[in-house]
Amino acid sequence: MQFFLRKLIRYYRYKVDKSLNTEDGYQQSFLAGFFGLMGSIIAFFTALNSFVIQLYSLAICLFLVSALLLLSFLILKSSTYKRFHNLSRCIALLGLFSLGLYLIHSGGINNSGPLWIYIIPSVTFAFLGLKLGVIANGVFFVLSSILLFFPSDALLATTYSYEFKTRLMYVFLTIVALSGVYEAARYYSFMRLKSMKEKYEHQAQFDYLTLLPNRRGIQKILNKEHQQRKLSNSVSTIATLDIDKFKAINDEFGHEMGDLVLKHASKVLSECIRSQDSLARWGGEEFLLLLPDTREADAIELLESVRECVEKTPFEHDTISISITLSIGLCETSPDVDFNETIKLSDISLYRAKQAGRNTVFAYSSAL
Repeated sequence: MQFFLRKLIRYYRYKVDKSLNTEDGYQQSFLAGFFGLMGSIIAFFTALNSFVIQLYSLAICLFLVSALLLLSFLILKSSTYKRFHNLSRCIALLGLFSLGLYLIHSGGINNSGPLWIYIIPSVTFAFLGLKLGVIANGVFFVLSSILLFFPSDALLATTYSYEFKTRLMYVFLTIVALSGVYEAARYYSFMRLKSMKEKYEHQAQFDYLTLLPNRRGIQKILNKEHQQRKLSNSVSTIATLDIDKFKAINDEFGHEMGDLVLKHASKVLSECIRSQDSLARWGGEEFLLLLPDTREADAIELLESVRECVEKTPFEHDTISISITLSIGLCETSPDVDFNETIKLSDISLYRAKQAGRNTVFAYSSAL
């Protein structure tokens, strides 16, 4: 039996779990799928046992529940029916609720059947989360109370003492409360971890000084743009922008002032470019600019206006005024050319712009 369970868990982890990793509500789907698989097997063998001891109505109920749980598992396992993954959790809970109500109605074996309802609160919260879990557990509590406390036990096929009925419901509510507190704590911890993950991901992709994307951040944008270019067969332009004589600014005014100049330059550049363009701090005083759907001739015209915009907006701090100019190199790229190669060519163009006297725009084709 232990060998069988080990094989089953290994199968679920390496075969079924892969189809769930990209889904929203992954944790609920994972638990629902595993519960559906294990629950259907347990319910099936329990049904066989009930059939052997001649509890035919219980056996039929367990067979139906086993079928529902198996159906929920098969839906979750299938990539064809991804849109029904949320529904499959409801199917699994429907089977569990139906079994619980039937066991209350019939009493099961020696009136011990109702004790199985104690697994319902934790499973329900795991499948549905806190808010929907409270509602679903409330619905089950009301239905169970109607069965148990209906006048003259008219809805029951067996007899329970009043003390057993009340304690059954009190314990059920206690488990609901404890499971709800646990689910709330788990959800709070999950949201904190998610917030921290998003914060660290943001920090990893954005420059702390200029608040522009860094190399990692712009690489993500470039990869997305590369896929779009393949689909639309369009061209783009990459430009490398460098602040002229930035080392002299650091030497004369200090690195703290140099940082303020970088922040000023990034702010001016962000205001001068188009909304569809992407600007990043490439390193030091160097910036990278992606101009999607833009040919070289249009890019040169646009970058000339950007260069002039920066030149006409000097950095001012207290009594200090520093004129800023940019040297810009650019290269047009086609869908079949990798962006990394284009960046190298734009760097060559930037070097040509520096050689030409700085404060100018140079295209790679002009260097040929």
